[in-house]
Amino acid sequence: MDSPAAPLSLEQAVSRGDRVRDVIQAAILDARLPQGSPLVERELSAMLGVSKTPIREALKQLQSSGLVVATAYQGMRVRVLDAAIVRDVTDARIAVEPEALRLAVTARGAAPHEGARRLLEETEALIQAGEVAQLGLKNREFHRALYTECGNGLLIDFLDKLQALSTFIATAGWRAHATYASEAAEHQSLLERFEAGDPEGAQRLLRDHITASATALLSALAEATDEAGTTT
Repeated sequence: MDSPAAPLSLEQAVSRGDRVRDVIQAAILDARLPQGSPLVERELSAMLGVSKTPIREALKQLQSSGLVVATAYQGMRVRVLDAAIVRDVTDARIAVEPEALRLAVTARGAAPHEGARRLLEETEALIQAGEVAQLGLKNREFHRALYTECGNGLLIDFLDKLQALSTFIATAGWRAHATYASEAAEHQSLLERFEAGDPEGAQRLLRDHITASATALLSALAEATDEAGTTT
């Protein structure tokens, strides 16, 4: 289990659960709240300087997103990444996102996507700065900028619900094996196919991209399990 990097804090006092949720989510993604950490309302309330009500609301939202899970004693803890959740999220994305992308490209035709281009530039800056948690969120923004062009609200809503877990999986994977540079190059190729109006090419690249990322992480998890078994 990773060690916390720094205590949680808010830049200003707030009472809105969504702001508290964002702060706790960021702490989970950058491992200040490591995998498996208990999330005690009283402690989080003291850290963030807010009442238990927005903490409780935030934890419910994070549980809904999959980042937080309930314990046997009716408490909450940060999810522990394992091969099962990686496979489940990967299977769900592969079943839906490449098709949403194909529909998006078909609907748009050949056209530049300035928003996605800007996100790739911001991604590069985060890579250079080593901001892994923010990089994970930026990657999800990039994917969303593409698939929302499909115009199908049901597909978009389904994929949006996977965003937090997808980011958690990516950032945890990068701490084990940093593949974000190669993934950024794959994003560049994907956007080129998208802007060229090539639905099948974009669909194929996205499917390969999702599969390659998952394969690398599953390999890292298997190696970590083998090492743990060897040292016990």
